[in-house]
Amino acid sequence: MNNIHKIAVVLLAIAAVVAFHFLSFKSSPDVQISNARIGAIRSRIAPMDKMDQRITKKPFGIYITPKTSPVQPEKFTGYHTGTDFETFPEEANADVPFFAICSGKILQKRTATGYGGVLVQSCTINNEPVTIVYGHVSLKSIIKNIGETFNQGEQIGFLGQPPAETSGERKHLHLGIHKGTAVDIKGYVQSQSELSGWLDFQKL
Repeated sequence: MNNIHKIAVVLLAIAAVVAFHFLSFKSSPDVQISNARIGAIRSRIAPMDKMDQRITKKPFGIYITPKTSPVQPEKFTGYHTGTDFETFPEEANADVPFFAICSGKILQKRTATGYGGVLVQSCTINNEPVTIVYGHVSLKSIIKNIGETFNQGEQIGFLGQPPAETSGERKHLHLGIHKGTAVDIKGYVQSQSELSGWLDFQKL
């Protein structure tokens, strides 16, 4: 066996060892779990563009009082059941779109005190039924009606324009995720035990 043949045999042996370890690593349960987690993160659809830059005032679960609220003036007290997505200064007079975070039918499309326009969607998240509350929205911008379906990532409409379409609140999106099939649009609850009935969007 000449030197070239010897080098070729050595290289083939090294390749076989590397392939064995690669295949073993690829089939590792830990790696599979990690890949599944990455897929879950990628499957989370943002309700607005530049999502993470917009959560600056009222995240999920923050306890609000008229004195301590980051929004002034404030009329509410309690634990925040949703996540608020703020608008940028240049969007004050613009049509600002929002999108469905999951696929499901429209359950409610109406005005409500404290919200102005509100849309409630039936969805499934992590194999569990939930209802999604989109608050402070422009109802006239939503062309679909109760019983029709929005697909994940589909534009629902535009945010409401204060004060008429937002019940006097600032221009922003309140996103609430209530566990189960019952519709509950409360924006605040008075105890942490009640808060357990909602999901934190940022932890999905």
